[in-house]
Amino acid sequence: MAFFLWIWQWLSPVCLFIGGFYLVENGDSLSLILGGVSALVGLLIGIFGWGDTVPPRWFWVKSATELAGSRFLTAISYAFQFFFIPPAVMGLIEFFG
Repeated sequence: MAFFLWIWQWLSPVCLFIGGFYLVENGDSLSLILGGVSALVGLLIGIFGWGDTVPPRWFWVKSATELAGSRFLTAISYAFQFFFIPPAVMGLIEFFG
Protein backbone atom coordinates (compact mmCIF):
# COMPACT_ATOMS: atom_id res chain seq x y z
CA MET A 1 0.00 0.00 0.00
CA ALA A 2 2.90 2.36 0.72
CA PHE A 3 4.10 2.01 -2.87
CA PHE A 4 0.62 2.85 -4.20
CA LEU A 5 0.40 5.91 -1.95
CA TRP A 6 3.84 7.03 -3.11
CA ILE A 7 2.75 6.78 -6.77
CA TRP A 8 -0.59 8.41 -5.97
CA GLN A 9 1.10 11.57 -4.63
CA TRP A 10 2.44 12.15 -8.15
CA LEU A 11 -0.73 11.19 -10.04
CA SER A 12 -3.31 12.98 -7.90
CA PRO A 13 -2.58 16.53 -9.13
CA VAL A 14 -2.98 15.36 -12.73
CA CYS A 15 -6.28 13.64 -11.91
CA LEU A 16 -7.51 16.70 -10.03
CA PHE A 17 -6.71 19.00 -12.94
CA ILE A 18 -8.11 16.83 -15.73
CA GLY A 19 -11.11 15.64 -13.69
CA GLY A 20 -11.98 19.13 -12.52
CA PHE A 21 -11.74 20.50 -16.04
CA TYR A 22 -13.98 17.69 -17.33
CA LEU A 23 -16.56 18.29 -14.59
CA VAL A 24 -16.72 22.00 -15.39
CA GLU A 25 -17.19 21.28 -19.09
CA ASN A 26 -19.48 18.20 -18.90
CA GLY A 27 -20.93 17.75 -15.42
CA ASP A 28 -23.08 14.71 -16.22
CA SER A 29 -24.61 12.49 -13.55
CA LEU A 30 -22.59 9.38 -14.50
CA SER A 31 -19.30 11.06 -13.65
CA LEU A 32 -20.73 12.33 -10.35
CA ILE A 33 -22.04 8.88 -9.35
CA LEU A 34 -18.80 7.14 -10.26
CA GLY A 35 -16.90 9.90 -8.48
CA GLY A 36 -18.94 9.27 -5.34
CA VAL A 37 -18.18 5.56 -5.44
CA SER A 38 -14.49 6.32 -5.96
CA ALA A 39 -14.63 8.77 -3.07
CA LEU A 40 -15.83 5.98 -0.79
CA VAL A 41 -12.92 3.82 -1.92
CA GLY A 42 -10.58 6.75 -1.31
CA LEU A 43 -12.04 7.20 2.17
CA LEU A 44 -11.25 3.58 3.01
CA ILE A 45 -7.74 3.84 1.55
CA GLY A 46 -7.19 7.03 3.53
CA ILE A 47 -8.26 5.37 6.77
CA PHE A 48 -6.21 2.21 6.33
CA GLY A 49 -3.23 3.79 4.56
CA TRP A 50 -2.73 6.61 7.02
CA GLY A 51 -0.03 4.75 8.94
CA ASP A 52 2.04 4.32 5.78
CA THR A 53 2.26 8.07 5.23
CA VAL A 54 3.42 8.96 8.75
CA PRO A 55 7.21 8.91 9.13
CA PRO A 56 8.82 7.14 12.10
CA ARG A 57 9.10 9.26 15.20
CA TRP A 58 12.82 10.00 14.76
CA PHE A 59 12.11 11.54 11.31
CA TRP A 60 9.28 13.78 12.47
CA VAL A 61 9.62 17.26 11.14
CA LYS A 62 6.30 17.97 9.45
CA SER A 63 4.54 15.29 7.46
CA ALA A 64 1.52 15.83 5.24
CA THR A 65 -0.72 14.08 7.75
CA GLU A 66 0.67 16.12 10.62
CA LEU A 67 -0.17 19.29 8.73
CA ALA A 68 -3.66 17.98 7.98
CA GLY A 69 -4.12 17.10 11.61
CA SER A 70 -5.51 13.60 11.94
CA ARG A 71 -6.44 10.32 10.35
CA PHE A 72 -9.93 11.68 9.65
CA LEU A 73 -8.74 14.70 7.66
CA THR A 74 -6.28 12.53 5.75
CA ALA A 75 -9.09 10.13 4.81
CA ILE A 76 -11.25 13.05 3.69
CA SER A 77 -8.44 14.38 1.50
CA TYR A 78 -8.00 10.96 -0.14
CA ALA A 79 -11.76 10.78 -0.73
CA PHE A 80 -11.65 14.21 -2.37
CA GLN A 81 -8.74 13.16 -4.58
CA PHE A 82 -10.34 9.86 -5.58
CA PHE A 83 -13.58 11.65 -6.51
CA PHE A 84 -11.84 13.08 -9.55
CA ILE A 85 -10.52 9.78 -10.96
CA PRO A 86 -13.63 8.84 -13.04
CA PRO A 87 -14.03 12.33 -14.56
CA ALA A 88 -10.31 12.34 -15.37
CA VAL A 89 -10.59 9.00 -17.16
CA MET A 90 -13.72 10.14 -18.99
CA GLY A 91 -11.98 13.36 -20.00
CA LEU A 92 -8.96 11.47 -21.33
CA ILE A 93 -11.20 9.10 -23.28
CA GLU A 94 -13.12 12.02 -24.76
CA PHE A 95 -9.95 13.92 -25.62
CA PHE A 96 -8.08 11.01 -27.21
CA GLY A 97 -11.10 9.06 -28.47
